[in-house]
Amino acid sequence: MNPFYAEYIATAKTLAAGRGLNWDLVCDDDGKVSQGTRWSLTAMAGLMPPPTIHLGQLGVDPLSFEKLNAIRASMGQSTLQTRAMSQPWRDLYQAVIVDQLLIRKNKPKHAFDTALVIRQLAAAAEGVPPWAVTPKHVQQGYNAVLQSSPSGKAAMNFEMVIRLVFVGKKLVDLPTLARFCVPYPNSVAQTSQKIAEDVRKRQNAHGGRTGLRRKLAERKSASKLPDEQAFWEMVRIIFTETPLSFSDVVRFAALKVQVIMGFRVGEAVLLPVDWKRWREYLDADGRPAGDRGGFSRSLVIRHFAEKQEEDERVEGLSFYENTQYVPPMFEEALIETLDHIEKVTAPLRERLRLQSETGRIFPEYPVDALAPAWEMYVRITGNAVFSNAELPSELISRYRENYEQSILEDIRRIQLAHKQRGLSAFWTNPAQRHIPVRTSSGLVIDGRIDWGAAYIRVGDVEEHIRKNRTTKLSDTTPTTLTDGTALYPHELLFILPARNLIETRNGGVLDTTLYSAIGRIGTADLIQSLSGGGSTPTLFERYGQTDEDRALRLNTHSSRHLQNTELFRLGVADTIITKKFNRRSVPQTHVYDHRSLAEDLADIDLPPEAEERLGDKALQVFKLISANKARGPVVDEFRRVQIEYGDEAAFDYLNAEADGLHVTPYGLCMNSFSSDPCPKHLECFNGCLHLARTDVISEQENLERLRDRYAKVIITLEALPDDRRNIGRANQLTHARVRYENIAKALGTEPGMQVFPDGTDLSVTAEQKAGTTIIDTMNRLRDLDD
Repeated sequence: MNPFYAEYIATAKTLAAGRGLNWDLVCDDDGKVSQGTRWSLTAMAGLMPPPTIHLGQLGVDPLSFEKLNAIRASMGQSTLQTRAMSQPWRDLYQAVIVDQLLIRKNKPKHAFDTALVIRQLAAAAEGVPPWAVTPKHVQQGYNAVLQSSPSGKAAMNFEMVIRLVFVGKKLVDLPTLARFCVPYPNSVAQTSQKIAEDVRKRQNAHGGRTGLRRKLAERKSASKLPDEQAFWEMVRIIFTETPLSFSDVVRFAALKVQVIMGFRVGEAVLLPVDWKRWREYLDADGRPAGDRGGFSRSLVIRHFAEKQEEDERVEGLSFYENTQYVPPMFEEALIETLDHIEKVTAPLRERLRLQSETGRIFPEYPVDALAPAWEMYVRITGNAVFSNAELPSELISRYRENYEQSILEDIRRIQLAHKQRGLSAFWTNPAQRHIPVRTSSGLVIDGRIDWGAAYIRVGDVEEHIRKNRTTKLSDTTPTTLTDGTALYPHELLFILPARNLIETRNGGVLDTTLYSAIGRIGTADLIQSLSGGGSTPTLFERYGQTDEDRALRLNTHSSRHLQNTELFRLGVADTIITKKFNRRSVPQTHVYDHRSLAEDLADIDLPPEAEERLGDKALQVFKLISANKARGPVVDEFRRVQIEYGDEAAFDYLNAEADGLHVTPYGLCMNSFSSDPCPKHLECFNGCLHLARTDVISEQENLERLRDRYAKVIITLEALPDDRRNIGRANQLTHARVRYENIAKALGTEPGMQVFPDGTDLSVTAEQKAGTTIIDTMNRLRDLDD
């Protein structure tokens, strides 16, 4: 056994024991862990649900395992059977979970995705222990994952875990296994690999050559900004549409907060009910600052910031309380939205508070109390309709306008005035049949049941839900603030009915005043409502006006990129933006900067003396130099003069030389020809060190046209038969090839960069290079004689 592997497992076991976790998980032959021994990753991280993520599987990953067997079949290898991992692999799987949650303080979803690679590789290892895996196992496992994930992200994750966990922690005997995360030489694997590489380039596009912009209007990493049509359609929906369900009321409000404030999704869904703070401002005389032309007060939103150093504690992650100023133009809209949410969720919040305090499901009643069968039906299902009465469409529309509780009471009165329907099917269903139906005195009814006079014992229903309907249990698990204070779900603003099938699946009306299953909205719910991938239709599909609208999708995090870029574009300091977006450092903020090159140059702050002393053309050149977008002799000389003689002398130099700079059809010539023309005019593409690329579209077209022309010349010369080849053909072919290669290099150069930094100075004549004295002339003549 590898000693590093043994130490890694031993450390994880010690940490797990310290948290009271049972290391010896009980599972069946397929690896499914028993409910009594499985780990709650959410609880390990110290977070409140949703989501509740469990370590509930010690077997294979179904998606990649299916592809693994297909790959093995194509290689003539035997088919593998699903089974639980061997003990060494189980230990590693659990150790990675412990490492991610208890040491690195990552979130449960990230820990689960990281550890999943262990299960994927274990299947490909065919019983070989983790420390003895071979390149063959790694490549086979990688290709199985590569072909099982259409997005390519799972394959990237696989390679990362091999590199950082297996190799980085020296858990394997063979080093550099990560280099075997390569596709097989077949079309399916190669296509999947290209998708994975595109994802990697897109995620890492902000830095390096791939992040350089080719046009003035092009934005860096523009793919991270929201699709314009999808963004404005989302804004139209959440600000103008009438929500078709109570859950959508909450979703709309949470999305409004994210759009207005630029919060992370996790920060938006965790907004506390006690969110509103006002800051008062007085002048030196103690009077409101508004009387002197300022602001008398401003609205501040209390929230819990994610990804903070202060939120890490021994027991897991905690909530870090922070505040952020609300832009005055959005104060009214935000207050109206959040006050409305607080009002409509009040019945749910009060019930959830009582459930947290008492540990009961129906805290309004004693355990032995009898409640009408219709009422218990509504409390379990949430369905406000339990009779044969038809609800007027006008009444339903009026209710969905503002979700007033008084309208729910009107609906209930209509239901009670008519013959009850659906109760028999519900209470005699096999799932609930064991719950006795009683008379008002508590006697069990054995014969025909009058559902208008039927009662259910509250304790019987609570016991049934705890044993058989755990998805109907409310979220009452608290978490901790960084100051040690407990925070309960009912103290959060965005709570909603859990398992709200009446509205989402059946299009019915939910009775929020009676429904018992309550939770908070989760990040996954909000993400899937815009990007898809969940079991319910997206907001675009439910509220879109055209087929094109209904097909739209949006990454919720992209609006954060958009707001960040707008603030940069409007000249807000990066330090202020960093604070606004709850980031730890300023460099993190610049990753969210997607301004175009033109906007970058427009926002460059120039010294006052530069604006005063430089002409228009020299000022543009100075901006290019300041932004590090230009190279060449003039730039080098400007910097030398600036260092040796100061800014004024450098500006004077630039004023004199800038008019000599000129644009060619193939790029910007950074040499000055104020006095003499260039001896190689319009041949700068052939290796001249003064040539720099720009963002002009016609320049790219000219180079491409010239490249194609030389390609035709090369093809024609190479195709000539031997009997037609003249004595100068070799020189002509060399001439064309050299220029073709130089043009190709020019096309591959990013705007603002020198094409040939180590090239030849073609602006210097042969005479100037060799010298112009009589001695130099004689030397040239002697060279010719030789």
